Amino acid sequence: MTRSGPRSAARAALVTGGARRIGAAIARRLALGGFSVVVTYRDSRAEAEALAAEIGGRACFLDLEAPRGLSRLAGIVEKNFGRLDLLVHNAAVFPRTPAGSVSDRDWDRIFAINVRGPFLLTQRLLPLLRRARGAGRLRLPNSGGAVLFVGDAGARQMWPGYLPYCLSKLALEAQVRAWRKVLSPGIRVGIVRPGLALIPPGFPEEAWERLRSRGGRAGLDSPAKVAGAVLRFAQGGRYN
Repeated sequence: MTRSGPRSAARAALVTGGARRIGAAIARRLALGGFSVVVTYRDSRAEAEALAAEIGGRACFLDLEAPRGLSRLAGIVEKNFGRLDLLVHNAAVFPRTPAGSVSDRDWDRIFAINVRGPFLLTQRLLPLLRRARGAGRLRLPNSGGAVLFVGDAGARQMWPGYLPYCLSKLALEAQVRAWRKVLSPGIRVGIVRPGLALIPPGFPEEAWERLRSRGGRAGLDSPAKVAGAVLRFAQGGRYN
């Protein structure tokens, strides 16, 4: 983990999977918006630490398949900030798993990282979110922090090569509704749904370009637009 000194007076944000790609864009935008940002990584330590140094944030290891690491992460956030103003669930896996060849391990890993991990991490960080000062124009007495999930505008397409991933993102949508019912109004809960924003690792480039060329697809279509939506939510906007 990189450190930037004692507790910061800036609002504190945690972005899972924040070392690369859309997560890195989110982390940079939040830092420009006045947040002190913790980015988590699993395999991208060098990128995470470089980004943390760039934005004056912190980089922490987190494996969402291993729930025992959640308490360690919560302890780091509490020690450095004493609260958490914004939690962004960006980390996800998107392996190609063609229908008819999905293994038990494929299914369990996708749901552990994309669905179970966000639930358990939210639950573990609730005490810190409840200590937050609120955000933007919603900064009211006794208001808490905010939790934002990154969904997928194309999940309902049920891509044959990515069925477990699509199903996990639909399950995440239900989780958002559940957390909103449980946590409102003290803690705001929202979701942003990127569209064809960035080609997934291993996705056939020709197929990706065909999808992009069709146009009319729903969802935010660039990392910059996703990051902008996250900052607007952090500042008091609403994303359902």
